[in-house]
Amino acid sequence: MRLGLGAKFSVAVVTILALTMAANTLYFVHTSSRFHENQLVERGLALGRLISLVSPDAILGYDFLLLNDYTRQLGSQPDVVYGVIVSAKGDPISSYVDECHPDVRQHLQHNAASGILELLKQLESQAELTRMEFPIMHNDVLLGRFLVGLSKQSLQDQFRRQLTGQAIAWSAIVVFLSVAIHAVFRFNVMYPIQTLIAASKRVGRGEHTAVEVKSTDELGLLAQAFNAMAEEVRKEQDKLYRQANFDTLTGLPNRMMALDRIAQEIARSQRTLQRFALFFIDLDDFKSVNDSLGHAVGDELLVATAQRLRATLRDSDTVARLGGDEFLVLVSDVENDIRVEEIAERLIRAISEPQHLGGRKVVARCSIGIALFPDNGDSIASLMANADNAMYQAKAGGKGSAIFFTEEMNTRLHDRMQMEQDLNAAIESGQLSLNYQPILDAATQEHRGAEVLLRWNHPERGPVSPAVFVPLAEATGQIVRIGDWVLEQACRNWTQWSQRGIEPGFLAINISRVQFRKRFSKRLAELMTQHGVPPQALELEITESVLLDDHTHVAEELNSLRAAGVSLSLDDFGTGYSSLSYLKRFRFDVLKIDRAFVHGLPGDPEDVSLVKAILAMARGLDLHVVAEGVENQEQLAFLTAQGCELAQGYLLSRPLDEASYVRYLDQRQAGVQPLQLASARGRQRRLAASA
Repeated sequence: MRLGLGAKFSVAVVTILALTMAANTLYFVHTSSRFHENQLVERGLALGRLISLVSPDAILGYDFLLLNDYTRQLGSQPDVVYGVIVSAKGDPISSYVDECHPDVRQHLQHNAASGILELLKQLESQAELTRMEFPIMHNDVLLGRFLVGLSKQSLQDQFRRQLTGQAIAWSAIVVFLSVAIHAVFRFNVMYPIQTLIAASKRVGRGEHTAVEVKSTDELGLLAQAFNAMAEEVRKEQDKLYRQANFDTLTGLPNRMMALDRIAQEIARSQRTLQRFALFFIDLDDFKSVNDSLGHAVGDELLVATAQRLRATLRDSDTVARLGGDEFLVLVSDVENDIRVEEIAERLIRAISEPQHLGGRKVVARCSIGIALFPDNGDSIASLMANADNAMYQAKAGGKGSAIFFTEEMNTRLHDRMQMEQDLNAAIESGQLSLNYQPILDAATQEHRGAEVLLRWNHPERGPVSPAVFVPLAEATGQIVRIGDWVLEQACRNWTQWSQRGIEPGFLAINISRVQFRKRFSKRLAELMTQHGVPPQALELEITESVLLDDHTHVAEELNSLRAAGVSLSLDDFGTGYSSLSYLKRFRFDVLKIDRAFVHGLPGDPEDVSLVKAILAMARGLDLHVVAEGVENQEQLAFLTAQGCELAQGYLLSRPLDEASYVRYLDQRQAGVQPLQLASARGRQRRLAASA
C-alpha cells in the first residue's frame, strides 16, 4: 500500500512520540521502582535495628512472652511476611508469619507439619520477597539473629497501577499531539501542496490558474515560484500556439489554422445546409515589387493587404495567409453567387486602392479564384485544389480579376496532371525532338545560325505546343531534365554536322529560369568539352524572368558563361519591366526584338518608333540585334534600312526538323538558294527599284 506524504508524516510523528513516551515511561517506572524498593529496604532496616536493640534483654531474661510480643507487632507493619528471632545456634525463639500471604498459604497447605525453619528455606526461592538478617548483640556477644521477610507484592501492584496510569496518560498525550500535529501539517503543508499539485495538472491541460499565496514562508515562496513558472509556461505556449497557427508577419491565421477553420465550416455547413465560399487571392507581379522596391517594402505591402482584407470582411469571416503573396478568405453563409461576386469585387477594390510604401505610390493588383461548398467540393482537399486552380485561371486570363471554379477548369486540371505524367516519359520514349529556325543576315540573307526549338509529338495528342508544355515543365521542375537533354542533343548535332563538313553557324538555345538556377554554367562546360563544341557555336537566349532571381547568383552565372566564351542574348527585349536596368547591370552580346514589335512594321507608328529606339540603343551599346517574327518583305526591308543585322521568321524560313535542316545547310553550302528566299529577294529588289 502506497502512503501519501501526510500519512508518512503522521506515522513518523506517532512513532517518534510513542517511542519518546515509552522511553519516558520506562525511565519513570524504573526510578519509581528503585525508589519504592529503597523505601522497603529502609523500612526493613528500621525494624531490624529496633528488634536488635530491644530483644537482648528479653533473651537474657528468657522473657519469651516479650519476644513474642515483639514479633506479633511486626504483623501491623505493611509488607512484612515473616519475622523470626533465632538463637545463636539457629533455634527459633519467637516468630511471626503472615499466613495470608499467597506463598505462605501455599506452603502450609502442602506442608502442614513443617517447622518455621523449613518455611523460611522454602521462601528463599521467592523473588518477590526481600530477605534481611540482623544480629542481636550484647557486649559484643552474639545472642541471636533477627530474620525478616518483606513482600514486594504491594510494590508490584503499585507499579502496575502507575504503569497503567502512565500508559493511559501518555497514550492520550500521543493521540492528542498526533492529531494536532497532523491537523496543523495537513492544513499548513499538505493543503498548499495539494493545491500546487492540482494547479500543476491544470497547467498540463493548458489551464493557467494562479495559486493563491497565503503566507510568506517557504510554501508561500514555492507558490509564488509556481505562479511565475505557470505564467512563463502560458506565455511560451501562447507563443508556440501563435507560431504554429498564425503568420508572424501579418498576424493572420496561417495555412494550418486555415485548414482547421475550413474543416469546422464544412461540419457546420453540413448541419445547417448552408453554403460558404473560399477565395484564393494571389498578388500580381509581387516579385517585381520586391526586386524594384526591396523586400522591406514587399513586407509592408503584405501587411497592408492583410489589413485591407480584414477590414473588408465580417468578424466571423476568416482571412489567412497561406505563404508568400497568397491569401485565403473564408466567407460563411453566402446566399447566392451574386453575393460572392460582390465580395470578390470588394476585395479587388480594397487591394488595388493606391497606397504609399517606402516613399513611393504603389498600386497592387490581385487574382482571385473562388470555390463554393458544396458546389465545387465537399472536402478540404477538393475545395483548396479547385480554388487554387480557379486562381491560376484568373491570373492567366488577365490581372486584377476573379473567376469561379467550373467543371471545365476541373477537366483542364486533370488534363494538366495527365500531361505532367506523360511529360515524364517523353524523353525515354523519344517523343521530344529539336527543330531549327534559320537566322539570316537581314541585308544579304546569308546563313548565320539557327534558333533551337523544342517540339513534343505526343503519341495520342499529336504535336503539343511549346506554349502548353514548357510552362508546365517549368512549374513542375521537369524543365531541368528536358533542358539538359536539349542542350546535349544540340551539342551532339552540331558536332556531327561539323564532322561531315557542314558549316552550321551558331545555335541559339533558350535557357529556362529554373534551369539557370541549377549551376547551369558548370553543366554547359561539361557538355562543350564532351562533344568538342567551340564557344562561338553557342548563343544562349535568356529572358528577363531569369534576371528576376537573386542578382548575385545571376551575375556569377553570367560571368562564368562569358568566361567560357559563349554569346549571351537577351530574348523578347522590350516586353518586360526593367530591360534597360538589366542592360546596365548585366553584359549581353545580342538583343532579340520581340515579334510583337515587328508585327506592325512599317505601318504602325508606335512599332516604328520603338524599333528605331531599340536599334539606336543597341548601336550605342555595341550589341547585335536579331528581329523575330519577320513574315513579309516590307518588314524585312524596313529592318534592313534601319540597320538591323539579323532576322528570323516565316518569310525567311519556317522551323525545320533535323533532316530538313541538314538538307537546308547542304543547299546553302552548295550555293543553291532556297526557293522561298529567292522569291523574297526578288520582291525586295522590286520594292527597292520602285522606291
